[in-house]
Amino acid sequence: MKKLFVWDFHGTLEKGNEFAALDISNRALKKHGFPERFTEQQGNELYGKKWHEYFEYILPNEPHDVHVMLQQTCFEWPEAEVIVAEYIQPNDHAAEVLRAIQAAGHSQILISNTSVEALPIFVAHAKLTDFFNAANSFAVMAHSKEVKRTKLDVLEEFIKAAAPHQSVIVIGDSPKDMDLAKHVKGVGYFYRHPGRELEFPKEKNIVQITDLRKVLAEV
Repeated sequence: MKKLFVWDFHGTLEKGNEFAALDISNRALKKHGFPERFTEQQGNELYGKKWHEYFEYILPNEPHDVHVMLQQTCFEWPEAEVIVAEYIQPNDHAAEVLRAIQAAGHSQILISNTSVEALPIFVAHAKLTDFFNAANSFAVMAHSKEVKRTKLDVLEEFIKAAAPHQSVIVIGDSPKDMDLAKHVKGVGYFYRHPGRELEFPKEKNIVQITDLRKVLAEV
């Protein structure tokens, strides 16, 4: 029976987008007349947070509406695709691992905290279109508090509609991704970025890795 591999995108299958996010954030700050600018060190500290939380950090005295407005400016930035293309690239061994899972006949889906319009662009820039398309990649706008559909909703809907799977393996770089694995009684591979390892409590069925090739233990 097939296994189901559930992938996060940003920071897991790709690298470099965090620098594009900083670039766009600083342009948004400039556009709206704020003198503050993010540094690369601050970007490392804020890594994994929602975009409006970046602005909460750098503009703590501004109301939440301003943080959301700046976030929306970033989402709608007209040259965003060009900027992202300058930075984004496949993570180390990502294509190798995806290809091996594909060759073994298992199922793979991608669930990302981004917009429906942006996700295929990101996947293309990361050179991963051989593995993900409209049928198995899903965007969840978790950056917006108004959106109620979550990664768990998407995963549960997919599992319900698909043929039964032997097991579910979730690969991501955030504790919330690992919560996803626990909700579906699966195995979580917590990708810890080399040089910026995020600590995570040792738990049953959660494997901490710094190399995506470790996921191939499930194949």
